[in-house]
Amino acid sequence: MLQRLDSRRLRSFAVEWAWTVLVLVWLVVPILARVGQGVPTALSAGLSSVIAGVIIALIGLWKLASWFFVDTVGIVADPERPLSMAMHVVSSAAALLIMAAHAMIFATRPGYFMAVPWWTWLMGLLSLLWNAYSIMRLIKVLSERDAGFREYTEFRRATEEAEPKGLRRARGIQGRMTVAFTGLILLVVIVLATSLLQDFGTTLLRAIMDNGRALADRTASIVKTSIGDRIALDEYLAIEAKKNKNASFPFASVSSYRRDPKTGAYVIRSSTDPAMIGRTLDAAKAAAVKPDESTVMGAKTIEFRATVMLSGVNLGFTSVVYDRQTIYGPYYLTKVKATIIALLFVYASVFATFLFGRGIVFPILFLSMSVNSLAARLASMVKGDERITSDNLQYTDRVTTDDEIKRLSVEIGNMAAVIRGVVPYISASTLKHSARDTPMTELRELAFLFTDIRGFTTICEGLSPEAVVSMLNHYLDLQTSAIIANGGDVDKFVGDEIMASFDGPDKEIRACRAGMDIRKAMAEAQEKARSESGAIISIGIGINAGPVVFGSVGARDRMDFTSIGDTVNLAARLEGANKTYGTKSLITEAVYEQVKDVFLCREIDLMTVKGKRVPVRIYELLQQKADAPVRVRHVKDGFEAGLKAYRARRWEAARKLFSGVRDTYDDEASAIFLRRVEVFERNPPPDDWDGVFNMTVK
Repeated sequence: MLQRLDSRRLRSFAVEWAWTVLVLVWLVVPILARVGQGVPTALSAGLSSVIAGVIIALIGLWKLASWFFVDTVGIVADPERPLSMAMHVVSSAAALLIMAAHAMIFATRPGYFMAVPWWTWLMGLLSLLWNAYSIMRLIKVLSERDAGFREYTEFRRATEEAEPKGLRRARGIQGRMTVAFTGLILLVVIVLATSLLQDFGTTLLRAIMDNGRALADRTASIVKTSIGDRIALDEYLAIEAKKNKNASFPFASVSSYRRDPKTGAYVIRSSTDPAMIGRTLDAAKAAAVKPDESTVMGAKTIEFRATVMLSGVNLGFTSVVYDRQTIYGPYYLTKVKATIIALLFVYASVFATFLFGRGIVFPILFLSMSVNSLAARLASMVKGDERITSDNLQYTDRVTTDDEIKRLSVEIGNMAAVIRGVVPYISASTLKHSARDTPMTELRELAFLFTDIRGFTTICEGLSPEAVVSMLNHYLDLQTSAIIANGGDVDKFVGDEIMASFDGPDKEIRACRAGMDIRKAMAEAQEKARSESGAIISIGIGINAGPVVFGSVGARDRMDFTSIGDTVNLAARLEGANKTYGTKSLITEAVYEQVKDVFLCREIDLMTVKGKRVPVRIYELLQQKADAPVRVRHVKDGFEAGLKAYRARRWEAARKLFSGVRDTYDDEASAIFLRRVEVFERNPPPDDWDGVFNMTVK
């Protein structure tokens, strides 16, 4: 058998056997020697370590016997085959799991790691190195099965012959990606683990201190109510001692110190620890006792005290003592768990990132190899080193993926075909390629908000140009801030008008919220203007949502990126319709259906805008429902009741309802509809009247 094995395979078996014997000795000897619980073994850390130990034993026994079967079942016996390498990955990972599982159960204090034998540390390091080595070997063997990878390896070896070696050699894309992503993952893990552990430690200590102080105060209250009743106090302490057995953080002792009024000494009268009864604080410690001191931080303990005062007389104090190890043991164990998990995660991320990067990088590398080969031949022809012939410009497509890189490779192949066709007819100096960008447009769903300052031209009369621009910029800035704060984008300014767009699933809600914020900002500006006797500015707002054409619009040499369509036009018309209805913010039914659960709106009318025949139901945006006062709700209900009577041609009822809202709340929209009612009472509409109002102005 040995004669049939070449020297390389023998070396592979020798290395494999060395690792197998080492890991089996480490696994079996501590169990047979019955080492203490402080040494990680397959039987010392629960079911996971037992399973890991069984896996190590089974793989180890197979490895020792595998050379007998290398000719029959070489797929799992040959050390150079992927399955055999995968077994080493599993066995070394299992060894690391045993050590990690043991630490995650028993590492409750820093001294744990000092007590771990040196051979366990050595085995951990060897397991980690062997695991990494086995994974890299496995990746390499699997990669070399790909013909494209082998070809790229030869290409890289040929192109890098003239490059500097060692540390001066530039890293490849895959190496840089692995380093960058691993570093990023490490940073995220460190920051996250540190933050969480710090919060956990703070919360844990706060909980213990609150519980300790509460127990000390409670015991002090019992002492005061049981003066002279030693039995009652002992019963209370016995109850606390019983509860302490099942506590997550048990105390070491709860004691009651009685103060001698003559000597000032403190003597333990009762305690959950009988051995402490009768102990006395010496003179120095007794003098150091402060009535207002509640916490005493010792080297190994934390003590919580509560002074027992009765009628202004200091009778002593109660003491609750916790062992620091009891408090910080769970925190340190959690810290160890987090560290181990973080390290394993980072370690795994190195290989995961490396493998993930291969899927991205290899098609790029293959494409680079193909393009490099083509470019080199073309450059040679341009330089005159080779004869200019299309036969030398054959493009080999080595990309096998079905993605953008593959499509790019196909396009490069098509481009190479074009070059092959024109090369015989042009000189080398004309072999250049350029592309010119073309305008792009698309259909999108957006929400639009239009605002316009009322009577701005009149307001500007008599003002200097500088004052006009200053005032306009001020009010446009107020509106723009509200739009941007709600995730909108200002498309353009047209004089004193703003066109803004909103994208996303909640675009209608954010557009309406921006409108409400604009109204609030303008109202504050109006109050300031009144106090300063300045010009009072008011605005109208129109909001609509729907499909638009979004993209480049304009001439060849001067273009604008904007939106066009009926959705935009209707939003602009609604802004102007505020003047007709005496409203401040109008929205379409499409917007209303999306915001009705958030905002209080009232239906205003069914109207057609100029140039359109299909009527549109419009609503006024009143206020957020959560903040809407009763007054606003009354305006909505009264107006909509009047609107219902108006559409039913019940003119008398409509007049009463509109008049009530107008007179009570000074509602301008009600006043406008009241005038309509009066007109229809004198001149009734035709029988086919559908209540639609036709706007004849923009």
